[in-house]
Amino acid sequence: MNTITCLIVDDEPNAVQLLEDHIRKVPRLVLKQKCYDAFEALAFLQSDQADLLFLDIQMPGLSGMEMATFLNKEQRIIFTTAFANYALEGYEYNAIDYLLKPVTFKRFVQAINKAVLSFPAVMPVAPAENLPDYIFIKSGKQIIKIAYIDILFIEALKEYVNIVLPDGKVLAYKRMKDLEEQLPENFIRIHNSYIINIRHLEKIVDNHVMIGNMKLPVSSSCRPQLLAMINRRLL
Repeated sequence: MNTITCLIVDDEPNAVQLLEDHIRKVPRLVLKQKCYDAFEALAFLQSDQADLLFLDIQMPGLSGMEMATFLNKEQRIIFTTAFANYALEGYEYNAIDYLLKPVTFKRFVQAINKAVLSFPAVMPVAPAENLPDYIFIKSGKQIIKIAYIDILFIEALKEYVNIVLPDGKVLAYKRMKDLEEQLPENFIRIHNSYIINIRHLEKIVDNHVMIGNMKLPVSSSCRPQLLAMINRRLL
């Protein structure tokens, strides 16, 4: 298989346009059809097919979750939604991935590479950015090289971020959102004020995570995505 055909199912035109733009940036992907509700998509699938569905969870009439129950169990699905609390429910449907809107291209490519694993004749897609294993941070008058693996977590402090390392902290004038876009996939936001490196996560206790001797809060909006990531690695 040289290409993967895609079907977008979403009632929001802006969300459809964003996914269409992402799909067109990946030569291996072919957009087969755009449907703006689940009934239209089911009608399309009665006479045609698509290798991969980008399926919005919350739609009027028939939700993405409800539509999924009508699909062949072999159908590959990537759920999309604006609501983080749907993440765990999405994984119950054996979805390949769960994308939170607005979907960044970097996160889109990560999901596509997961999907590619289920197509044995398709090679993985190149990352959106060939990220090195380090980042340069401007802190005051210094420019400091920091290896991603050394970052324990990142804390937002209004217009600054604190990058916490095993042997200290680096304070940088940078927005959390901008930094988040540059981080590899083993980093995850657990709170408006915290992004953690999952490699240093030791345990989850109630609504907190433990990283070394630090106890950090997990917000209710971020908890589903964190647990979904953990569940993919759960024995």
